[in-house]
Amino acid sequence: MIQDEVLLRQVLEEFYGLCAVPRGSGQEQAVSDYLMERLRRMGLEPQRDCMLNILCDVPGTAGRETGAPLALQAHMDMVWVSSDGRKPGPVRTEIRDGFLRSDGTSTLGADCGMGLAAALTVAGGQWSHGPLRLIFTVDEERGLAGAKAMDEHTLDGCMGFINLDSFHFGEILISSAGGLRQTFTKETERFFPMMDQAVHIRLYGLLGGHSGDDIGSGRANAGRCLVWLLQSLEFPYELASISAGSTHNAIPAEGETVIVIDGRDMDRLQEACGLFQQELRELCPEEPEITLTAEKTEMPVWVLTVDERDNLLALGGLIQCGVVDMHPLCSDVVGFSGSMGMLYGDEERLEVRSFLRSCREEDMSQRGAFYAMAAEGFGYEAEGSSYPAWPGQERDPLSELVMETAERLLGHTFRKTAVHVGLETSIFHHIAPKIPMISMGMDILDPHSLQERVRLDTVAPFVRLLGAVLEAWGNKTEYIK
Repeated sequence: MIQDEVLLRQVLEEFYGLCAVPRGSGQEQAVSDYLMERLRRMGLEPQRDCMLNILCDVPGTAGRETGAPLALQAHMDMVWVSSDGRKPGPVRTEIRDGFLRSDGTSTLGADCGMGLAAALTVAGGQWSHGPLRLIFTVDEERGLAGAKAMDEHTLDGCMGFINLDSFHFGEILISSAGGLRQTFTKETERFFPMMDQAVHIRLYGLLGGHSGDDIGSGRANAGRCLVWLLQSLEFPYELASISAGSTHNAIPAEGETVIVIDGRDMDRLQEACGLFQQELRELCPEEPEITLTAEKTEMPVWVLTVDERDNLLALGGLIQCGVVDMHPLCSDVVGFSGSMGMLYGDEERLEVRSFLRSCREEDMSQRGAFYAMAAEGFGYEAEGSSYPAWPGQERDPLSELVMETAERLLGHTFRKTAVHVGLETSIFHHIAPKIPMISMGMDILDPHSLQERVRLDTVAPFVRLLGAVLEAWGNKTEYIK
């Protein structure tokens, strides 16, 4: 048996090779070239498509040459963040306090560089295995673009699929959410303000967060809160502008609006804002810093017509913000949610952005169709893009084998779970829905940040487990129906 320190060194050597090559999303030519050459040095014959995705069949070891391949998949690109604003380049690493880190000047790229390193290590011939198919994709971080471009025959003949892009050692992912991004836009219908006092209302101090990872925490959405506030006002007002959020997949943490009122209602407005702030803090006890202010400001030149204002707020009010339902297989994981990522209006344009996520595609398609119909009824243009869901199975032979092997080999009890974000496995499930699929990985903390790091004591156990699964899986063609 390979000692853990030897195995760790082998994995890190593969990862360090990747760190020397720039591989920001959309800039994968160099890393794709590197991986093609690395696979050739292993005696393999990798193939590459026009997107720079790599497909490489690895023959089975002696005595196990026949049978259907098991696919191992990871993505080449990384989210590049630097402390000095420099363009994607080599990553400088260090080992400290039991973690592999960058030197603090950039992200580490463990997502998904450590998955690539693990795949290269286990394919290197140290474990007995049947035929393998290595699939290395590009541009995952910007919407799974590389996986979406894969040929529909990519998994032909495969008997199973393991994605290596999970961040928690001890978990087996069996499902991920699909996503539907929608954008509704319209040119503004406007007129001159008829009232005499402009007021700038500002909402801030919310936690915000990721609309997949954080949607189950009950965090307030600044756009939805502004809609509620304006719809609750019991005196006349004109809407000049409103702004909260800027992207589909983030929960807006602050927002602002400018309205025009009768100056005699200023005290009533400030009282309403004070009560609303109190109610928000009570509704969201984990966000005690929520603050709502209302201050006099310069008069705008234009305001929205009454119908335009009411339609914008009605559309914003329709957008789901929060959890709709929990996952049918993993009751502690969100199964269906929505978020209004952006609410915007000024004298020229109106825009609302929605992001629906679900492990069941019918949820997204039905709710999304309703949003589009409502928006078009209000005169908005509707655009959308989506990626499919990976609904998962309660029991499948691949996840069961991983659990059994982890218990036997490591004395570690793994658990099955799901994620409420997009994962490339959903694309491959769409290509080959009948083969068992899982996602797994070592511990990676704070991905996409300068603090990104890998817990080193999970690296060798994870790769040892992966190798043992390849040994045990064998020619299980009876699982292909």
